[in-house]
Amino acid sequence: MQPFNDGGNLSQLIFSPDLASYFQYEKVHGKKESQADDQALRALMLALLEDAIACFQGRFFKPSRTNDKLFQEAEEWISSKDEGVFCFNTICETLGLDPGRLRKGLEQWKAKQIRAPLEARKRLILSKGKCAGKNIEAA
Repeated sequence: MQPFNDGGNLSQLIFSPDLASYFQYEKVHGKKESQADDQALRALMLALLEDAIACFQGRFFKPSRTNDKLFQEAEEWISSKDEGVFCFNTICETLGLDPGRLRKGLEQWKAKQIRAPLEARKRLILSKGKCAGKNIEAA
C-alpha cells in the first residue's frame, strides 16, 4: 500500500470511523437506544466470545491445520489489548466479565493441556473434552 504524505495509508483512511457522519445521522434520525438493540448486541458479543473460546480449545480436542490456524487467530484476538467495539476487552466488559481474569484462565487451561501426558490428551480428544473418568481433567 502506498503511504500518504502524513504517514497513513489508504486502508486507515477508508476504515477509520467518520464521526461527523455518525453525528449527522443521529441528528436526522435520532439516537436509538432500544432495549432490543442492546440485547441483540449483547447476544452477538456473547456468540463471538463463545466462538473464539471454541476455536482456542478446538486445537486440543481435534488437532488439524485448520484448527491450528483458528487457534492462532483466537489467541491473537484474546491477547490483544485493543479497545475497539468488538475487541476481547470490550466484549468481556460489556458482558460483565473481567477480561484479564478470563485471559489468564484460558492461558492456564492451555498450559495444562500442553503439560498433560499424551495418553490423557488422546482420551480428551476422543471424549471431545468431556471428563470421562476421574484421572482426566479437561478444564
